[in-house]
Amino acid sequence: MKAFTLKNLATEGTEVKEKISYLSVFSVAIILFLAACGGGEAAADPTATPQTINNFRVVVASDDISYQYPRIPLILQDGSDWITGADKVEISAFDLSLNEPELVWQGEAIRYNDYALPYWVVYPDLPHAGEWGLVVDTTLGGTTARLQIVVELVEETNSPAVGELPPASENRTVATEPDLAKLTSAAEPDPDLYQQTIAEAMASGKPSVISFATPGFCQTRYCSPVVNSVSEAKEQFGDAANFIHVEVYKEFNPLVLADEMAQWGLVTEPWTFVLDGNGRIAARLGGPVSPQELADVLAKVGVN
Repeated sequence: MKAFTLKNLATEGTEVKEKISYLSVFSVAIILFLAACGGGEAAADPTATPQTINNFRVVVASDDISYQYPRIPLILQDGSDWITGADKVEISAFDLSLNEPELVWQGEAIRYNDYALPYWVVYPDLPHAGEWGLVVDTTLGGTTARLQIVVELVEETNSPAVGELPPASENRTVATEPDLAKLTSAAEPDPDLYQQTIAEAMASGKPSVISFATPGFCQTRYCSPVVNSVSEAKEQFGDAANFIHVEVYKEFNPLVLADEMAQWGLVTEPWTFVLDGNGRIAARLGGPVSPQELADVLAKVGVN
């Protein structure tokens, strides 16, 4: 992977250590210096020693991200502690395919606080697939932190892309398996999420929310609450849309992947898809999804 260093943008003396893993999450361990921001027009003291934060990380909590419809969920951590008090997160995207990285896009990430732990989402407008450098400026009270990460955006996604018709899967429901404990690993399952097959939802003429997740076996705190978000959205919108949870595993002892995971080209979880009334993919939401983010996406397909 090529190095991403922007000497003219990084805080002087900052050392950036990158380790990217293209699995269910990308995590970057960083030694970061914080520059204090004074109020009004006051300038920072150039002789002040920067404050260091060890083991500061930014996590891109998804993979298989399309460059054409790039939803990039961001989680800020200091070690194992989730940073919850950030006031603003601004992103600058640099094209790393050039000899000298070039600034292509800038924008502010959207914060979703109505999740078990808050996360941020950015939708950069980028012209091609490949590795992109993101400079993340995070404001916490009177302090602004800057860090650099690298993400990979793909030309073609493994799972159904926005605008495509996904597989009309015949997932198990209470009609074929009345025992909810065999349909989901959730400790307190919502029976309403297991009433329809994906095929039935696609033929209904209504938008649909379909979440592939395993709440009982999820290994990270950012994925286990996703099914709860789907239930909350169902309570908010009722029968204006279909709401389906597909458990990642069809057998729990030993763990055996559900057939729908292969049908949809999914190798990680959780993934939540929003379909329009014609059954086509309107949004691909990898990783954390809050009730408010679901509401924002459903509004775009006419569910209010």
